[in-house]
Amino acid sequence: MRRVALLSDVHGNLPALEAVLQAVADEGIGERYCLGDLVGYGPDPEGVVDRLLAEGVPTVAGNYDVGVGARMGGCGCHYVSAQAKADGEASYRYTEASTGDAAAARLLALPRELRFEHEGARVLLVHGSPRRLNEYLTPDRSDSQLSRLAAEGGADVLCVGHVHVPYHRSPSPGVHVVSAGSVGKPKDADPRACWVELLLGTEREVCEAAPDYDASGPAGAGATWCATLTHRVRYDIEAVRQAMLAANLPPTLAAALGEGR
Repeated sequence: MRRVALLSDVHGNLPALEAVLQAVADEGIGERYCLGDLVGYGPDPEGVVDRLLAEGVPTVAGNYDVGVGARMGGCGCHYVSAQAKADGEASYRYTEASTGDAAAARLLALPRELRFEHEGARVLLVHGSPRRLNEYLTPDRSDSQLSRLAAEGGADVLCVGHVHVPYHRSPSPGVHVVSAGSVGKPKDADPRACWVELLLGTEREVCEAAPDYDASGPAGAGATWCATLTHRVRYDIEAVRQAMLAANLPPTLAAALGEGR
């Protein structure tokens, strides 16, 4: 069975990234991918860029990466309140000022997608969606929308970031959509670092590895089955919160990190 670690949305949180990389290594998983947004919100954008790329983890660009890398003046994020907008603007200013030209160039050079196949099953990895870097494929998207986007992307298994909430849905036969959650800024009320394990193999292998997972099933027209396992990892959240405050990032952002929102 093929085991793949999916990491996403590290957002300048180096201790969370270190904890996840160690957890993945402890699981014995050598195949790892990052689904973007290395920077933003957290106190150490360059540290995350240096660590993840030095580790050799294949990584796609996130909207925050492109915004900072191109010095666009914003990340293309959607904010639901005036407070969130103010926090986002302060975060962008800090992140751009704390990311040197060399790191910015590395962010801008990241590909917009990665692909691989397993026994005929086509796997596509993007940050937002196959059609837009900053599109949120939230858990409430309809089956028809998710199936259409997977088809547009030429994927049987579509893996995304950007949402900060892990989920796995099979919106139509042979199609799987996987959200990798967030390493450094979860938004599902669990502040621990999150990563998702993608399982690809025979029906027996996958069902034995994830016996309680009801979204497992064939991927594409081949014999490959797909399931996921969501992992949570503890790290020193309070130390990161204090580093955010020391960097003059908004206290509301620091509070949100500790609450998983």
